[in-house]
Amino acid sequence: MRLRVAERNSGKFGLRAFLYGLIIAACIVVPIMIADKGYFLYYGDFNAQQIPFYRLAHDAILSGEIGWSHLTDLGANFIGSYSFYLLCSPFFLVTLLLPSEMVAYVMGPLLILKLGCASLAAYLYLRRYVRDRRTAVIGGLLYAFSAFSVYNIFFFHFHEAIILFPLLLAAIDAFHLEGRRGIVVLTVFACTAVNYYFFFGQVIFAIIYWMLRIITKGYRFKIKTFLLLAGEGVLGVLCAAFILMPSIAAIGGNYRLSEIVNGWGALLYNSKRYIQILVAFFFPGDIPAQPNFVSNGGARWSSIAIYLPMVSMTFVIAYLRAHRRSFLRILFTVLVIMAAIPALNSLFQAMNSSYYARWFYMLTLVMTLMTVKVLDRLNEYNLWKGIVPTAIITGAIAILIGLTPYESFRNSATVIYKFGLEEHPLKYWIFVGISLCGIGATTLFYRLYRKKPRLFIRVTAIALSVFIVGYASVYLWSGKKKADTKDQHLIRYALNGGEDITLPDIKEVRSDFYDAQDNLGMYWQIPNIQAFHSIVPGSVMDFYNSSGEQRDVASRPVAEHYGFRALLSVKYLFRETDSYDEKDQKVLPGFEYLRAENGYDIFENHYYVPMGFTYDTYYSKEEYLNLSDNVKHLALLKGMVLSQYQMKKYADVTGYEDGMYLNLNADFDENHPQDKTYPVYNGFDSVTSGFRYSEQEYYEDAEKLKENACSAFRYTKDGFEAVFENKGGDNLLFFSVPYDEGWSAAVNGEAAEIEQVNIGFMAVKVKGHETSKITFTYTTPMLREGTVISMIGGGIFLIYLAVCFIIGRKRTIKQACKRAYRMKYHIKQTSNI
Repeated sequence: MRLRVAERNSGKFGLRAFLYGLIIAACIVVPIMIADKGYFLYYGDFNAQQIPFYRLAHDAILSGEIGWSHLTDLGANFIGSYSFYLLCSPFFLVTLLLPSEMVAYVMGPLLILKLGCASLAAYLYLRRYVRDRRTAVIGGLLYAFSAFSVYNIFFFHFHEAIILFPLLLAAIDAFHLEGRRGIVVLTVFACTAVNYYFFFGQVIFAIIYWMLRIITKGYRFKIKTFLLLAGEGVLGVLCAAFILMPSIAAIGGNYRLSEIVNGWGALLYNSKRYIQILVAFFFPGDIPAQPNFVSNGGARWSSIAIYLPMVSMTFVIAYLRAHRRSFLRILFTVLVIMAAIPALNSLFQAMNSSYYARWFYMLTLVMTLMTVKVLDRLNEYNLWKGIVPTAIITGAIAILIGLTPYESFRNSATVIYKFGLEEHPLKYWIFVGISLCGIGATTLFYRLYRKKPRLFIRVTAIALSVFIVGYASVYLWSGKKKADTKDQHLIRYALNGGEDITLPDIKEVRSDFYDAQDNLGMYWQIPNIQAFHSIVPGSVMDFYNSSGEQRDVASRPVAEHYGFRALLSVKYLFRETDSYDEKDQKVLPGFEYLRAENGYDIFENHYYVPMGFTYDTYYSKEEYLNLSDNVKHLALLKGMVLSQYQMKKYADVTGYEDGMYLNLNADFDENHPQDKTYPVYNGFDSVTSGFRYSEQEYYEDAEKLKENACSAFRYTKDGFEAVFENKGGDNLLFFSVPYDEGWSAAVNGEAAEIEQVNIGFMAVKVKGHETSKITFTYTTPMLREGTVISMIGGGIFLIYLAVCFIIGRKRTIKQACKRAYRMKYHIKQTSNI
């Protein structure tokens, strides 16, 4: 009778899953918001990316600047750069209803809402597999507050995938088991539009999930049903083409896509990686960027976290030992094997060679399902078969890592040993204690209430809620401790948007930030050359990586390469006030102290070169690449780098002559070493061999470029425009704006061809001895085509729904007629008796 009541009120349990998730999340998040004066600040990527990205994107959309973002690195495709992070996230979209200054304040409430939605989403998937919906509510909490979810608060945009994934599986189940049509289209559309990176991994999992369900006879295989399912999936992707196609076009030049796992690296990890994966099942794990359980294991920021709060692996192991051939056991085994083999693990992130475990939320949901199935039928399982091995493995790992001796010091007279392989002993034993307390609590409740399943469920739910608040708070505060000293500085001088900066042209020129908070320029929304952002034009990466700077996830040109500041039109430099000796007034050549404002010392570049200038010297890309990395930043001020084809194409400007490069390629031989600074080539008249490099030369080169710079330059909503007074002959006018396929240009109203020069930037030809007005306009590549495809897909979807409705209605009418006929026949037969 009680179960029937629970079924009748099943709609209420979804609300419970959502509200419980909200309340628990609030208990974790609100204390931090109070400490941070209304903000929710964490550390690392959360502070440096999530907050400024939300504010920048919010303001860009409301101002209509959705083509090119000149505030992102040296410039970037706005849609392509931010679709991965937030553009189609419903949690971001609601911020568009708020004023700009409120965006930073809602990060905490949005996190609370995300965690509540994750709990609800997991419940909606799990409820199909249990009799008592209360166990599905517990499952929702386990999933929403798993170690993976708590770990990835650091990566705020990951939670959209955590929320959508259970809904995708629930939609596939409903399609097969209930015959519901159209729901797969909607979930695939949402997954694709919100985050294409995670969608790729979700497709891999969905294929494995569907195949195993067919093999284990969880679904009935029919060709028609299969084709309909595949069609709905494709239709969902088509509907999301408006954001998917521009995103794919934007990341096409990202070198990280070409780094494919291969060789032995595709078959095996190092031994530490396997220990890290094992630890992730039984402990809350390390906070991002601070490996502790397995130090120097190479898994920083990898999201390697699977732990289910409090219950750990107790229910999972009990389920595995009770079922030898079940669908979940097979699925779990397949996923563990994939986690252990690099090539298979990388399938979830497009075969990238970098180690990431960012699909472990999928494994977490599978473990959650096993847990709730045991919880739902507790009398049918022997939980001791899960508790004992879990306790033994947890204790063994704790002892082996925490008490193993190692030699820390040795000389001729003394050898000192220490115990424990962990990096931070106190933090390590706190997390070990958390894991053991969870196992202890689960053991105690099972011992006391195993014969009273309903009471066991109730006690477990209460204890789990308390445990989640405790363990997640410890986790988050241990991360905040890393940044606590900077929080107040962030609130006072970054979140205020740089309101106390009085420089009149700060929005029109580029700035540099010397050893400062990452993305401070984004907080202030001023153009700058420092950027911590993974999705930028490939031309930016090509430029830096070819010029002696490492560009993977951030642009941080080193101080030694001061020539880039003139090339990139940097006028101001900021460094934190009181962070250096007051007598240290020189930070980079050419920069002099101006004044202190908004918590920062300001330095002005007296050799600032305005945006847009011409050269009188040109040399080939091959010569540039063969220079020493130590001088490339200065060589770019002496001449423009062009391809050999461009040198010939603009011979009237470059002075190219036929045969100039006949012997060049032969002389670029790795086995024939050159002087990297002053190369000399046999049979080739080198341009760069005549270059000389010094600070004085740098000053003279910058002054020369300044004399040939644009008299006016300004950013527009869809690009930029400039005025150039050419006092010489025809020339190529250079702009240090990243080259991208979406650019078009006009000179004095006439279309102009854009050339990619200086490795990654743009130039257009201007006529001699006249004033030119140059306009660059950016149109997002593939946006129009993607939008058209989405509209077509949407139309097909509506037709599909209409057809399904008509067919379903006809089937209903037909079934009703059959029932009526049978009843009429029964009445007739009865009347004849």
